[in-house]
Amino acid sequence: MLPQHTTVTTSGVYKYRRRTPQELKQFIGSHEIIRSLGKNLHEATTKASEMTQAISEAIQLTQLSAIPSYIIRDLLSSRNLITINDDKRTPKETKGTLKEIAEIYLQSLSVSKEEVRDRGYILLAVYPAIFEALLNDSNPLLVDVKYTHLIKARDLLQLFPKRNIQQYRQIPLKDITKGIHTNTMEIPAGERISITTLNKYIKWFSVLLTFAVKQSIIPFNTVTSGLTIKKGVSSRGQRKEFSQDELQTIEEVFKDEPICPVVKILRYTGMRPSELLKCSLTEIEGVMCFDLRTPKKALKTLSSHRLIPIHPSLKGSVEGFQELLKGYAQQYITKRFTTVIHRYLEDSKSKSMYSLRHTFATNLIAKGVQPEIVSELMGHAHSTMTMNRYVKRYPIRLLNEAINCL
Repeated sequence: MLPQHTTVTTSGVYKYRRRTPQELKQFIGSHEIIRSLGKNLHEATTKASEMTQAISEAIQLTQLSAIPSYIIRDLLSSRNLITINDDKRTPKETKGTLKEIAEIYLQSLSVSKEEVRDRGYILLAVYPAIFEALLNDSNPLLVDVKYTHLIKARDLLQLFPKRNIQQYRQIPLKDITKGIHTNTMEIPAGERISITTLNKYIKWFSVLLTFAVKQSIIPFNTVTSGLTIKKGVSSRGQRKEFSQDELQTIEEVFKDEPICPVVKILRYTGMRPSELLKCSLTEIEGVMCFDLRTPKKALKTLSSHRLIPIHPSLKGSVEGFQELLKGYAQQYITKRFTTVIHRYLEDSKSKSMYSLRHTFATNLIAKGVQPEIVSELMGHAHSTMTMNRYVKRYPIRLLNEAINCL
């Protein structure tokens, strides 16, 4: 009796033939696997068994997010299921430089494209610029990066500008880093990255080191504990929401402003200002919604893809709001909003256009809306692991009822 997936041709050649499992199509590149096993039955039986075992192991490996794709390719190649070009680098050939390991690490991630892009920016742009300034080498061997280097890197990162400030995006990163390192460029405190962002950058580099050790690319992990910085103020207290009296004042002073529709939309949707130009309008089950499910431009996180029912107060503000936005730069709208609230509000400290988003969430919670529904409307991951894992999307009816509470 022939082994599973084994056939024999009229000329006596044994062949291994089966459909390509869905999980392995990206590696094998065809819908069907057909491999010659020779004319010897014993050898053909052994080869078929090894191929079936390799495919089973490869499928299991695809379920593990931390396993780099090259490991799966090597396994399939060892049983003649795929062919790897000689120019494709394997871990044994990897020299262990920052950029090489970062590339392998980024390929292994099973997160959103936006997340891969952000981590790639830090690991392949920011840290190389920092090590160029500190070590005169933008692509050092990771085993040569010491704890003292990481402390200096952290101290430089604290002085880095935020990525969304246009004037700094026009300056090469290595020039910014060199200027900060040599004290010839000083970034104003209000334009520097936050402690949360700083700690995230440190964490990503630490994760990269751990990954390199687990993959046996480097023999040990440089200690990274103690590098993160504690916040002086809780993240909840960094930016304040508006009171009901302040919201009334804002509505009054902006009613004759060209950007009035933008302010109203942000107030009743909780959208990030950057999401306004990325959304569209759609009708779901008779409910008009702002649709961020398939934006033309990338959103902040995977959870940001969502529907937000349109509040009754926005009926006159929705039409043409995207055309209005195209006439103004986002920086102008944000700056104009801040200028106006500083003029008319008594307590405008720690308040900005983004505070409308905080106000939206705070008011929904105050109205008794379930935290999980608030999370979905805000574009956050659900508040518990159970909700995040098992609850997909709330019915549009519940989302609409929540919005209408405002």
